[in-house]
Amino acid sequence: MRRPPEKRRFGLRPHYQCGLAGILLFLAVSMVRSYFRPPAPPPFKPLPPMRTLAVQITEGQPMTINATELSRAGEERSENVLRMCLCWCPPGRFFMGGGPKGPSGRYLDGEPFPVVISRGFWIGKFEVTQDEWQQVMGKTLLQQRAMDPKQPRPLGDNSRRDHAGMGQDYPIYFTSYREAEEFCYRLSEIERDAGRLEPGWVYRLPTEAEWEFACRAGTTTATAFGDELGSVRANFDGAVPFNNAPAGPFLRLTKPVGSYPGNAWGIHDMHGNVWEWCCKINRPGLARGPFAAVKKSTPEQTIRGGCWYEPGHQCLSTTGLSLQVNGRGSGLGFRVALVSTELWREADHSR
Repeated sequence: MRRPPEKRRFGLRPHYQCGLAGILLFLAVSMVRSYFRPPAPPPFKPLPPMRTLAVQITEGQPMTINATELSRAGEERSENVLRMCLCWCPPGRFFMGGGPKGPSGRYLDGEPFPVVISRGFWIGKFEVTQDEWQQVMGKTLLQQRAMDPKQPRPLGDNSRRDHAGMGQDYPIYFTSYREAEEFCYRLSEIERDAGRLEPGWVYRLPTEAEWEFACRAGTTTATAFGDELGSVRANFDGAVPFNNAPAGPFLRLTKPVGSYPGNAWGIHDMHGNVWEWCCKINRPGLARGPFAAVKKSTPEQTIRGGCWYEPGHQCLSTTGLSLQVNGRGSGLGFRVALVSTELWREADHSR
């Protein structure tokens, strides 16, 4: 007699086994897919804004210079131990500061205010060169750089080079305000001892007002060459010209003095190449830039004119920044002024 088939028993164990197998299969497929899947794109980061500046040019009040005195403007002399050429700046009146207006409608370099240059003065046709510095101070450019207690540090374009242009006719840089003052003092003593310095005259750094007066050379535009600035006329970051001027080269170094055109009074490199130390005067609304973040107890002076690594809008006739007097840098030099000591006592240029 045939036995009836045994009834099949069902429990939970087969279900557990199927579920576990499904999970393992899912994990295996996920791992294979993730292996062949292209990497996820990095999170979106907006690009930094381009260094552009929208400005409105506002022509200032005309400079007032006596016609007789104006005929002497740019007259040259070089009877000194360095054969340093100086240009004559006649007395006159002008409005200092102002310049272009930014998007907010405010002047970028403070409200313009009247200044009187009561006596004429001489100013360096060129920035002080490395050869002139070595003759008076006895130091080469690299020796001057080594005096900076913050060395080694990068140049103005963040490169790690030793220098940004070296040679006899290149401008000196890596100079502090005190060292530039010392240069002028020594030059005055040399010339006085040699009998070449007229009584009552002295070499010193120009005041801000003297510097801007000489830079403008009778103009009321943003620069001595008009309301645009490209790197065919001055040594700066030509990739960022001023006010729609054509873009040009960025040389990443200084150039020998006089490599670019002079202004109407024959003075060269007032725009770009190296910043130039000046004596600060009370200037309402003085624009303060990145160099201004210094200790309150540290005395400051002003630098003017921009330098080789700055964008075009930092190289205008009105541009000025405050800097601590012991500051040094690869774009920081100076030029001298030869002035009457009476003019020195009037250095605040009463308005």
